[in-house]
Amino acid sequence: MKKILKGRSKEVKITAPIGSAEYGRLVKELYSDVVSETKVLDDDLYESICRYDEIVADISRLKLEKDKIEHTLMGVMKESETAFVKERKVTWKKSSRSSFDSKRLREEDPELYERYCRVVSSRLFKIK
Repeated sequence: MKKILKGRSKEVKITAPIGSAEYGRLVKELYSDVVSETKVLDDDLYESICRYDEIVADISRLKLEKDKIEHTLMGVMKESETAFVKERKVTWKKSSRSSFDSKRLREEDPELYERYCRVVSSRLFKIK
């Protein structure tokens, strides 16, 4: 699908389908700047927003159901890291990772923190 999107001074042809990760990345890149302008959308988009709400509710409900199943299995497995049920293998392995305590560095050596601090900007999409 070819789609031409126009920004303030940009025109880009996007060949990725709407909904794909590539399309999302390109749209976010194209419209990374913000203007103090409010737009009134066409009423026909209201149905899409209502469907979006339904999908978000379904995702929340499904995540809760998924978590309940995981917690049940964890409770049965206890300290075991591997379990089998019929042909399915369930693993619950311990892992470790190291992380950098930037909060502590900022408190103890703010100048060093500022030298290595990197600011990343993005736009947050919400529907209320």
